[in-house]
Amino acid sequence: MSTEVKNRPAAAEAPEIPSGNAGIGRYNRVGILDTLRGLAIIFVMVYHLLYDLIYFAGKDIPFFFSDGMDIIHNFFLTVLFSVSGICAGFSKNVLKRGAELFLMGGILTIATAAFFPDELIVFGVLSCFGVSMLIYGVISPVMKKLPQMAVFAVFAALSVIFFNFHRDGSLFFIIDSIRLDLPKDIEYLYPIGIRSAGFYSADYFPLIPYGFIFLAGTGLSDIFAKKELPEFFYRAKLPAVNFLGKYSLWFYIIHQPVFLAITYFM
Repeated sequence: MSTEVKNRPAAAEAPEIPSGNAGIGRYNRVGILDTLRGLAIIFVMVYHLLYDLIYFAGKDIPFFFSDGMDIIHNFFLTVLFSVSGICAGFSKNVLKRGAELFLMGGILTIATAAFFPDELIVFGVLSCFGVSMLIYGVISPVMKKLPQMAVFAVFAALSVIFFNFHRDGSLFFIIDSIRLDLPKDIEYLYPIGIRSAGFYSADYFPLIPYGFIFLAGTGLSDIFAKKELPEFFYRAKLPAVNFLGKYSLWFYIIHQPVFLAITYFM
């Protein structure tokens, strides 16, 4: 489901974060973003481990299907996509990064179709991140001319309104919800959250709402880059968690095959 180092300074000696996005990157990281993404990837790995234990090892884990798990799941997905959006605002070549992630998503689709057809992944988290980055790369010249908090507010509102759109076609307006009669006979609208009757994906993250959450995050990039937040946000560090957050893409790619292998031999 995307914070992105010659001589790296020690955490206690981290350099000042200068104004502008040029100071943020591989060699000069925002600690709280790595921490948040690390916590999110830990949850993703735990979630997938529980999923594999239930569906491949036959374990009974009732909490996995509870409302509490659903709330925690949605919270960490929001963290993951919004933090990835913030970090996309620091990228010097977001189009290249987006194309790479979209390609990885396509490879994952082919691999699951060939080796795990019952767990086919179509437009999973990597594909969603990739397309979201490509969209942002195209529209960012216009978005950066707008008040960034307005960008955040608009896409955050769209994220809330459309949060369950891909599940049941509903729009949430706080005091009431509206359910749309979405077409079920069109095969190729799944990237935006409209699924045909026969569509299935074991890992599905459509652009509506997850692309909105990602784009909301991009509206916060300048706040971090200009060091307008308390110093703690830049110095925050839980070493193991931040390490996971820094290399979250690789942990996402490798953890599921490892878990599947573990459950296969249980």
